[in-house]
Amino acid sequence: MQFSRADILFIAAGAALGAAVGWAVKAGLLATYAAFPHYLFVLIGMGLIEVVAGFVLGRSPGTLVGMPARLAAFVVGVGALMLVAGGIS
Repeated sequence: MQFSRADILFIAAGAALGAAVGWAVKAGLLATYAAFPHYLFVLIGMGLIEVVAGFVLGRSPGTLVGMPARLAAFVVGVGALMLVAGGIS
């Protein structure tokens, strides 16, 4: 399977979102051990990105990127979170 341009942009957005959440953990803006796991911030943020992009483009959010790209974006985002924050909590 080959990713489209929208899929690659979504994967890059997932990586940037994971790095941003990791930076927030390192900076102390998010509690290290909270009841709400940090990877859920990545997951919810990716959903919001897709909804906003669908609204801007006038398309249904479910048709913008494929499921393999969503999974890859989540894995890359959590990986970036772990790299920047020094682990997952």
